[in-house]
Amino acid sequence: MTESTRRNFIQSALGAGAAVSAGSLIAACGNAEGATTTAAIVASGQLINTAGMPYRQGDPRWGKKVMWDRKLVMKADMTLNHASRADAASLLYPYSDGNTITNEGCMLTCLAMVLKMLAPAASPAWTPATLNSAAQDANYYTRSGLSMVSLYPDLVSEMSEGHVGLAMAQDYLPGVQGWKPVYANTSPLVRAYRSLSPAQRSNYLVMVKTGTYDDTVASHYVLLDPNSDQSADVADAQLFDPAEPDGHKGSWTLTDSAKWITQEPQIKSEWRKAGIKPTQLGGAWVFSRWDRSTGAPLIGPLVQSWSQQLAAS
Repeated sequence: MTESTRRNFIQSALGAGAAVSAGSLIAACGNAEGATTTAAIVASGQLINTAGMPYRQGDPRWGKKVMWDRKLVMKADMTLNHASRADAASLLYPYSDGNTITNEGCMLTCLAMVLKMLAPAASPAWTPATLNSAAQDANYYTRSGLSMVSLYPDLVSEMSEGHVGLAMAQDYLPGVQGWKPVYANTSPLVRAYRSLSPAQRSNYLVMVKTGTYDDTVASHYVLLDPNSDQSADVADAQLFDPAEPDGHKGSWTLTDSAKWITQEPQIKSEWRKAGIKPTQLGGAWVFSRWDRSTGAPLIGPLVQSWSQQLAAS
């Protein structure tokens, strides 16, 4: 009898997600053709293909998809964790139209963009809808809040069979007393990335967090534009923002993002209470293609640039 493992469960769960072909998405990333495509992209050093970016979390193709059902989450917390109704209610913001990708899916949409741009061989292509379904099938999160992932899961690595994964992560604790504010032009890691040419950074993408440290309602996740030639000395970094309004053309920056999302009164209030500035960062996450032969992320130029930035800081 085959020993049951977390990996076996993930694969069976994904294989069951036939409605969105989640199983075929993993297979496309892990087969020989997918590996060859990745190797060709790495060898050529060509710019990341950003066609169709950014994905918008409010896109009608997936915006109404539910990530968590607040009633089920509250029921599970009160029944299984013996939490009070008030504590259970605080877990999710009570959006009138539900805890959908439109309302909750900025990070999910960023991760879908990472997979789409760094693992373009997947077929069908990764989108917020397919990633949401695959994540729920594999119990990364469920409508009831149930999760069976390890303490530090990497959804991107799991879904791409290791071709793309988290390489570095930093939290800057915005609004938390005693922590110095960090900006795109003061974070050594973000400066290192932005100091490279678009060709040098063609194997990785950087997701940054804005807003509050608390992720309940007033934090937001965006990607730095990988093909921007903007100076690293500029605090108002150019972005791919899941909240960017549909139809917007041209550059979109941290200031634009802050102005747009703080139209929501609750977000504006939390930013004001925490003293959050429009260009302030709450963290940075580097997602990279990985070399299967060495088991290492393809971040050599970034590491060299980061060491220079750290030495100069």
